[in-house]
Amino acid sequence: LSSDPTPPRKGGNVFRVKLTDANGSPTSGADVSVTFFMPAMPAMGMAATRMPLSFSDKGNGLYEGSGQLESGGTWQVTILAKKNGQFLATKQLSVNATGGM
Repeated sequence: LSSDPTPPRKGGNVFRVKLTDANGSPTSGADVSVTFFMPAMPAMGMAATRMPLSFSDKGNGLYEGSGQLESGGTWQVTILAKKNGQFLATKQLSVNATGGM
C-alpha cells in the first residue's frame, strides 16, 4: 500500500496497491478493496470510523483508489484481493496519517 501524499493525511488521498503472484509477476483483473478503520475513542468524543474503498485496475498489477480520511492518527487497514470469486490475498497493516483529529 502506498499513498499520495506520503504519508497519507487527513482529507483527500490517492492510494495504490501492487498485486503480484508468488513468483513476483503482476496480477491484473482482480477486485481489490481496502478498508480503513479507526476504533472509537470515547475519551475524545470520537465514534469508530470505517472507510471502505474500491480500487480500479490500472494495469501491470497496479490498483488505485481515492478517499477522504476523516482524521489524522493511526488507521487499521485491511486489503482484500479476489479474482473470479476466489480470494487471492489479504493483508492487514497500520497506517499513520498526518493532520489533527
